[in-house]
Amino acid sequence: MLYRLLAVFAISIICVFTACDKTGLGEEFSVSIGQTIAIMGEDIRITFLEVINDNRCARDVVCVTEGDVVCKMRVVQGDSSYDIELAQPGLYYDYSQRLYGDYFYTFKVTPYPESEKKISVDEYRILLTLNK
Repeated sequence: MLYRLLAVFAISIICVFTACDKTGLGEEFSVSIGQTIAIMGEDIRITFLEVINDNRCARDVVCVTEGDVVCKMRVVQGDSSYDIELAQPGLYYDYSQRLYGDYFYTFKVTPYPESEKKISVDEYRILLTLNK
């Protein structure tokens, strides 16, 4: 119990200096590029770094392949820091799921492309839920 309280306190202090938001395991949150989320009760922070590639087939056209979108995330857990890539196939409007370490990342990248509209960097969001 004391360990958990100390971990939450440490994350809270870190978040004060790094301007991150807090959420809990199993709760969906929306993350924009450059934003950091701390998971309460866990020693983990996740930052949405960038969209590496977005070649999803636009919803209003017919494509030979569906393409995909790949997002780079930085995960800081304890003293370790590592980057992961979350990839979601195009023409797939439900959530994708990936296992990294001890956590399941359930996610969806928005907005979905349309043929006549370019998505700007500040429009991208990842709807993300973290579970064990």
